[in-house]
Parts: sequence; structure tokens; C-alpha cells
Amino acid sequence: MFTAVVRVTGAGRLQDFRERLRWLMVRDIDAEDYTEHHAAGVLEYRFEPKRGIPFHAFVETSAEFPELRVEAEWERDGARGRAVIENGRLARE
Repeated sequence: MFTAVVRVTGAGRLQDFRERLRWLMVRDIDAEDYTEHHAAGVLEYRFEPKRGIPFHAFVETSAEFPELRVEAEWERDGARGRAVIENGRLARE
């Protein structure tokens, strides 16, 4: 099984980030289903992807909102991974 959670945090325009990401995801023919969850100061996206996490959409949106931090965590068949995206770039894995 493959599950992933992507969290967006920071003192920035979370609502604008959400709208831009949604715009990109709707237009991506390879995009898979996800759910959105919101709390004060955080956006959270949950995936059970068949192919992979849509990193391109998160990287592109992150470049437009450099004040926000995107953290992705996933588990696939028992193996775990993590990536941090800031200012449109992979900051760490």
C-alpha cells in the first residue's frame, strides 16, 4: 500500500496556495484523487496514489509562495520517505 501526506505551513497566503494548487491539479490528466484537510495555519493533502505523489504541482506552487513550507511524508510497502520543498526547490529528503 502507498499512502502520503503533504502539509503546507508558514506565515503566508495559504488560501492562495490552495487555489493555485487546485488549479494545477484539476488540469493534470495524470492527477490522482486526494483529500484536503485544513486547520489554523496548515493545509494538509492526503493521497493513496497508484503512480506517485504529484510533486511537480507542489514544487511549481511553492515557487509562487516562497514564504510557505511544503513537507511530504509517505509510506510504500513498509518503506518510509520524506521531502521538504521551499521556494520551489527540494530543500531536503
